[in-house]
Amino acid sequence: MEKQDSNNSSKIQANIITVGNLLRVNNLCIPPYQRPYRWTENNVRQLLEDVQQSMNAGKKNYRIGSVILYNNKKENTLDNTLDIVDGQQRLTTLFLLWKLCGVLEGYSCPLSFGSESYESLKNNYAFIKEWLEENIGNDKKRYITYIFDACDFVKIVVDDLTEAFQMFDSQNGRGKDLEAYNLLKAYHIRAMEMESREEKIRCDKRWEEATQYDPTSKIKVDPNIDILKQLFNEQLYRSRVWSRQESAGEFSKKHIDEFKGFTIDKNHPAMFPYQNPQLLQYLTAKFYDTILSGTAATKNRFEYGDNEHINPFVNVNQQIVNGKDFFDYVETYVEIYKQMFINIGTYQLSEFKEFYYTHCLNYNWNEETYSEIKENRKMDWAFKPSWPAARTGDSYLREAYKSLVFVLFDKFGEKGLNRHYKNLYRLIYSKRLQKSQVRYKYVADLPCEFFKIIVNAKDLADLAEIDKNAAKLSQEDYDATDKINNQTIINFIIGRNHGN
Repeated sequence: MEKQDSNNSSKIQANIITVGNLLRVNNLCIPPYQRPYRWTENNVRQLLEDVQQSMNAGKKNYRIGSVILYNNKKENTLDNTLDIVDGQQRLTTLFLLWKLCGVLEGYSCPLSFGSESYESLKNNYAFIKEWLEENIGNDKKRYITYIFDACDFVKIVVDDLTEAFQMFDSQNGRGKDLEAYNLLKAYHIRAMEMESREEKIRCDKRWEEATQYDPTSKIKVDPNIDILKQLFNEQLYRSRVWSRQESAGEFSKKHIDEFKGFTIDKNHPAMFPYQNPQLLQYLTAKFYDTILSGTAATKNRFEYGDNEHINPFVNVNQQIVNGKDFFDYVETYVEIYKQMFINIGTYQLSEFKEFYYTHCLNYNWNEETYSEIKENRKMDWAFKPSWPAARTGDSYLREAYKSLVFVLFDKFGEKGLNRHYKNLYRLIYSKRLQKSQVRYKYVADLPCEFFKIIVNAKDLADLAEIDKNAAKLSQEDYDATDKINNQTIINFIIGRNHGN
């Protein structure tokens, strides 16, 4: 493809080029404005494994991605360099592979690197060498040949540097940063090679609908909700980290590997013993869907039954299986999140939702007005916090509490939730009474000990530790701050009475 711009005579050329032929281009250059080589071992491993899976699946070719090059014509000379605007990290990794294997004899790497790249170059060179020995072994020649002859790039050459940068922005989110979770959609659709085109479209549609959920359809001016942003930022990512007893900060692009696992299907058998449980789950799910779904009942989370969007075979902290299983995992928790924290006026979990509304979203009531205020949860806008519950510190605590009850419900269903949601609230919101300011960094570690109880519990009896921790709260935990400004709630938190 070649495109000529009549306004400024700028020219764009694009063609498909194999890795081997791209690395043979002897005027490639890393311009000084490019960042240093910073790919981690995880980045390198992902590239090597993706190629390996494609080769083992018998694919004739594998598209690695695109590379954008600026045709930098030197003044007063006939020379030019092709400056790498996008694709530097992948190309550099492939050059390391070439250097290690000596595939392109008679050619020397035209790229030069600054001292800031040296450590990553050295570490990844050693990692690639070890990975090839461990995972490819005697099949190394076939693997390397496949990379250089069967793997390709879309090579885009642009004559105008400004246009090259604009194209780079478009490639990476149309001039604005993509939400971190959106990088996962293409990754997992690409892993669905055994699924039909219709199934891929269905997964894409479900994903996009979750980013534009309309909870207030009767209110035309009310904006839609991006449930995926909420889930990945809070109830999925941070819950998984807290469940490992680690400090959970903000979810970002550097954390997306949390939601990348391995592909299991007939073209991608388990490579290691630890993957066998996921292989069994994959086979069992297929068997259940085709044979048992009408005869063998699974345990529901909701007492009145789970709807069709909730997969009974997933849990928040599971090992991620790439492809359709991942989309089923996400759809399950989109639906549970909606039922727990958005559609709070419905009958499901009504006892919990009444409490959540009056103790997490709206403090503006007293014992006389409680029966009236609790009915407001049935209003379209009820899921939004009211001041002072909408303050930043309260929001941090509310998200930690939501994550705790989310994982509790996921593991023990409605029965477990109804037994312990009040004491989990007391344990988290007692911090609102202890501190005049609740900061994000403080909450990053706060729920770990309570997650540990839930994650390690084998039955409801093991959850008694939650009650024991709550029983230790007393008047001493209240320092006379007026942050909640509702004496009934304060009395409830410190155990003076259990009121409403």
